[in-house]
Amino acid sequence: MSNTVPRVTRPYDQAELDDAVRDRGAVILAGAYTPDQCDTFLTEVEKYLAENPQEAQYAAKSVLGGFQGDTTGTLHGLIGTIPSAPEMVMQRDIVDCARRVLKPLSDNILLTIAEYMARKPGAFRQELHLDTFSWYRVPPSENPIALTVMAAMSDFTVDNGATWVVLDSHSGPATAPPPDWSEAVQAEMKKGDALLFRADLFHAGGANTTEDDVRQIFSMGFQVGWLRQVENGTLSVPPEKAAELDPELQELLGYSHELVLGLYKGGHPRNAIPTA
Repeated sequence: MSNTVPRVTRPYDQAELDDAVRDRGAVILAGAYTPDQCDTFLTEVEKYLAENPQEAQYAAKSVLGGFQGDTTGTLHGLIGTIPSAPEMVMQRDIVDCARRVLKPLSDNILLTIAEYMARKPGAFRQELHLDTFSWYRVPPSENPIALTVMAAMSDFTVDNGATWVVLDSHSGPATAPPPDWSEAVQAEMKKGDALLFRADLFHAGGANTTEDDVRQIFSMGFQVGWLRQVENGTLSVPPEKAAELDPELQELLGYSHELVLGLYKGGHPRNAIPTA
C-alpha cells in the first residue's frame, strides 16, 4: 500500500475524502484555502500580536506553548479576535467531512481548538504522538472521536518541518507506543493546502532546519459532542461575542448540547446568547 499521503483536488469527491480519512487516517485537501485567505489571516494575526504583545507572552507560558517549545510562536482564542478566523474554521468541505466521519459516534460535533502556530528555524522534531491522548480514558474504536486539521498558511517543505504522519497507524489506544520512524512520511503542502487526519493517527511536527523559513500554520480540530474540548470555546468567545457569529459556529464553540450534555439552565445553551 502506498506510503504517500492521499491527496484530493477540487472539486473534492466526498467518498474519496471520507474513505482516505477513515481507512488511511489522513488526507490532503489541495487548495482548501486561497492564497488571499492565507495572506489575510496572517496579516490579521501579525497586527493583533503587535497590538497585544501580552498575548504572545501568555501563549509562550501556556500548557500548549510549553509543548511546542521556544521556537514555536502560538496564538489561541482566534474566534472573536482574528476577523477572518470564523471563515477559516467554517471551511465547508472540512466541516462537512468532519460531520460525516464523526457521525457514527455523535450527532453533534464541537470545535476542539483553533490556533495559529509559527514553527521557526531551529524548531525541533516532535516525538510521534496521538492527539487522542487528551482523552486517554476513552476506549479505542474503528470510528474516530476527533479529527485534526493542519492548514498550510505557507508552504510545508521537508526542510521547514512539514508534518510527519504514520499512515494506517490509527484505531489503537491513546497510550499505545509510537511506531518506528521508518514508517512515517512528511506531508509536503503548498500554501492553502490542508492536512486532515484522525486524532488517533500517529503524527509529529518536523524539524525546521532552514535559516529563515517560518512554517506558518492554521490548526483546528473537530470532535464528538460528548467530549470536553481542548480550548474552552464558551470562555474564549463569551455569549456577547458569540451573538455576532453564525449559528453553526456558535454550536461548534459549545453553544450546543448532545442529548442532556452541555445544557444551560436545563435548556439549550443558545439561550445564554443575547438577542437583538
